[in-house]
Formats: sequence, C-alpha cells, structure tokens
Amino acid sequence: MNLPVVTTGQHPDGESVRLAEQVACEIGTEFVPRKKRSVRKLMREFGRPVVVAGKERYEYHSDPDVKPLFFHPGLAAIRIKRLQCGGRDAMVDACNLRVGDSFLDCTMGLASDSTVASFVTGRSGLVTACEADPIVAYLVGHGLATYTDSPKEVLDAMRRIGVRNAQAADFLESCGADSYDIVYLDPMFEEAIEEAAAFAPLRSAGIHDRPDDRLFSEAVRVARRRIVLKAHFRSELFDRYSFTRIDRPNTKFHYGYLNIES
Repeated sequence: MNLPVVTTGQHPDGESVRLAEQVACEIGTEFVPRKKRSVRKLMREFGRPVVVAGKERYEYHSDPDVKPLFFHPGLAAIRIKRLQCGGRDAMVDACNLRVGDSFLDCTMGLASDSTVASFVTGRSGLVTACEADPIVAYLVGHGLATYTDSPKEVLDAMRRIGVRNAQAADFLESCGADSYDIVYLDPMFEEAIEEAAAFAPLRSAGIHDRPDDRLFSEAVRVARRRIVLKAHFRSELFDRYSFTRIDRPNTKFHYGYLNIES
C-alpha cells in the first residue's frame, strides 16, 4: 500500500508537531514538516497521499481534486434522534435489531450504520465494524474514540464500537460459527451515484472490493439469525444470493435479508 505522509496544519506549534509525529508513528509512516506548503504541493512532491493531523480532526487527502476524508457522525445523530422520538429506521427494521444483539458491520466506512446499531443494541450488545483500508480504519477509529460534538447517547454508542482493520471475508473466516446475530453487508460503491457527493472522499480513500461467494458463504456460517444486504436497487446481488428484498420506493438503495435456519 502507498502509505501517506503525515504533516501538521499550516501554523503548527510544538504540540501540533508532537501530535503529527505520534500519528505518523502509529500509522507506520513518515512525518514531514509542513513548511507552509499546500497539501497539493506535498502530494506532488512526495507522490503519496497526505494525512493532516490537526488538533481538531485528522484529514486524509488521497486525491488532490477530491475533498479530504475526515471523521464525522454523518446522519447517525439524526437517525438516533428519530428512533428516540418513536420513528423508524430502515436499517434497524431490515436487521430486526434488538437490545443485546451482536452486530457485525462488514463495510464500516464512517461508521454511521454501526453507530445506529450500537445505540439500538445498547450496553448489553456488541457491535464490530470491519474496514479494509488501514488509514480509514485508523482515522475513523480515532474519531469514534475522541469525537465530542454530538449528544451523549450518540457518543456512548460510538465508543462501544469495536473497529477491526481487516478484509471482511478474512475477519469472518476468523470468527466461530454463529458468532454474530446479524451480519451486515453494505457494498456502498458497487454502483456509483453521481449526486452522492458526500461519499466522494470515502470513495477516493477506501478499499472497495466487490462481494463474492467467499464473503457470502462465510457470512452464512457466522450469522446466528440474519444476514442483511444494502445495495443499489439495480444490484444483482439480491437475486444471486437469494435475499428477500425490501423495496424502498423512490430510493436508490434497497435492503435484503436472508434468515438463517436455526
């Protein structure tokens, strides 16, 4: 993998430098002083992506023409508020999530779905999120552990998520049979949606392997109760793996579920 270099913001103090050096060490790459250079110039000079380790947030610049990736809760806080007010959530319904459930998110991204799942399953539940890209896993893991600008119930849900830097199929292979009540698959970039500009940084930065027979066979072995697939409405994965589709009129993404025989 082409590891990024790590630098500071434009006007660093000693603490900023120390922080950036620590991040570089944890990622296993080099720290480079900013010296007032733009991120674009650093990317051109080193021929690699750049992580800007700021005091407020870490930014992952993987493409000079795409906005950087940084952790934020996305719609998780809004979805949780809706649930608190007695509303419904499409993912929660598709998964039939309950308090105390164990939930494996095979495509973490920015962990919005994992955060909602963690809120629903509560302190007695277990939420694990897999992310194949090590920089995305590091950045999002740091954000889940340190982000503060959300209600307490959202932050508590974030803190309970266990992040694993692994290919989903590899992680599933390491699990015992019937390890998780729900195995959740969201191949979000199987088909690009041009208007989904918010996903552009993640699309640029992450690893997006297409689900295959190995992944689905392992998911069947590991899931205790249900496998849930979120995919583009044109996806052939629903029929290929015999999911019961939950059609969502006027939406680009549908859910499907596969109940596991007890």
